[in-house]
Amino acid sequence: MDTRTQEVHVPSEHVAVVAIFADREAAEAAIDALLDQRFTDDQISLVARGAGTDESGKFVPGGLMVTVNATGREHDAERILTSHEASEVTTNRVGATGRVGEET
Repeated sequence: MDTRTQEVHVPSEHVAVVAIFADREAAEAAIDALLDQRFTDDQISLVARGAGTDESGKFVPGGLMVTVNATGREHDAERILTSHEASEVTTNRVGATGRVGEET
């Protein structure tokens, strides 16, 4: 079994700004505004979440979640998403450094 330690080179911090929208039109307008401000398609994702059915079996749409990889530009992303009717905007920071494997 190989128990060597490897150095992992990853960005020290990744920042994701996440916004919830009630309707697709507002979410798409926010995405267009992000693109206009030089965020790229690779930095933006749109996901439907929370859809389901009510007691009668009728479909109830959930919210739409826009996530922006905004490292270094989180304030720009927050401002744009908030100004386009996001019902909730949160910023998540994930730091990653260190070693992989057992140390002896």
